[in-house]
Amino acid sequence: MRFTLPRAGNVIALALGLSLSVMSVAQRPRFDPPSDYAYDLAKGGISATVELEATGFRWPGTRRGETAFLEITLSETSGEAPAVQAERGGVVVRQVFEAGARGRRFLDVSPLMSAAGERVQLKGEGAVWAPGAARVFVYANSRLAGRRVLVLAPHPDDAEIAAFGLYRQTGADVVTVTAGDAGGENFVTLFTEPAEHYRIKGWIRTWDSISVPFYGGVFPGKARNLGYYDGVLRQMQAAPTTAVPPLMAKLDAPGYYRSLNMDAALRDRPFKGTWQALVDDLVRELHRVKPEVIVAPHPLLDAHPDHQFTTIALIDALAKWPGKCELYLYTNHAMENEAWPLGDRNAMSGLPPTSRSELFFSGLVSLPLSPLDQKLKLVALEAMHDLRAFDLRDGTPPVSDEVRASWKNHDYYRRGPRPNELFFVVTREDAIRLREAFLIRR
Repeated sequence: MRFTLPRAGNVIALALGLSLSVMSVAQRPRFDPPSDYAYDLAKGGISATVELEATGFRWPGTRRGETAFLEITLSETSGEAPAVQAERGGVVVRQVFEAGARGRRFLDVSPLMSAAGERVQLKGEGAVWAPGAARVFVYANSRLAGRRVLVLAPHPDDAEIAAFGLYRQTGADVVTVTAGDAGGENFVTLFTEPAEHYRIKGWIRTWDSISVPFYGGVFPGKARNLGYYDGVLRQMQAAPTTAVPPLMAKLDAPGYYRSLNMDAALRDRPFKGTWQALVDDLVRELHRVKPEVIVAPHPLLDAHPDHQFTTIALIDALAKWPGKCELYLYTNHAMENEAWPLGDRNAMSGLPPTSRSELFFSGLVSLPLSPLDQKLKLVALEAMHDLRAFDLRDGTPPVSDEVRASWKNHDYYRRGPRPNELFFVVTREDAIRLREAFLIRR
């Protein structure tokens, strides 16, 4: 559903990183804080039972793996940002939960896997948990070093928000699907005519998607933008052979944004704004990169239609490509709480809140980011024009006090540069089932 916001609302849309095609808040399910998280981690992880006490628990032997989550039941919380801190052998992790949270939750204790000591100390910050038997779920993650990785972003900045650390650590190819030429009126003080404003906004964001990955060691030729239009992927999928025009921008040629690429093969490829063309473009990228790991949004956890249909297009493309790979699915607009990841930048991302149990994943990857990774990720996010209000530097406030207050929950400078990046591991076979479940749900 498209919706039109007043000007102040458009700036808020900028802060949220949303386009005009995002479902309204009223249409999205909202997680009820006193409810259990519905994840069934027993399907993919190896579990061990521990005895949870008021001060901690004994680490379950020599469980091997890279990603670990402690199942915990919150019996009482207070304050706006209740949190639980865990420490083992001097390694400390902390995770923030919803205000008013009670019930079944999962604490990301992955950094404790390589720590020493038999005892894990737990400390609540406005949070009390129920003692007794609990489970630790452990995942042995495949090594990413030396593997071919393709990071797929619906819009400029999505790759940075979800997977900057991953693509910096792997030298991945980063492919962005759209120019991001809709959404907030970022540059309206400079370009007052709407069609021109959105054309230039898409031009700027396309260049951002090609150049900003350089902060993570991805050269412009390996960072490519397919040049499709923001906010129309769902409409394209509904009529696969019909070309869909831009929502807002007036372009000299349909392939205007694609022509900005540094990569000559993509830059010169004819453009047609159809679903069938998008799938074919993704098939070409698969043949080119031959990825062993593909990083993309999770359609059942990410609320943005462009994010959802980017992955649906990818799954359609996988049906035409014989290579072997697994999917790492991320969430940038958590379906049931847009403010996720919760808390400050030092808190672990944790699992997005969900009341849906069937998510078709076979594993979890909590990828650690070094302090340098986190700092460079923040720099990369700051370089993305759509994540900040344009400042004229003439004394004029770039945003109102009302909009600035809204950034407390939705600012990606808070949400993005965490100690970890979280991915749901999905097989090619389960991706087909995920696609069917998503399209039935739609």
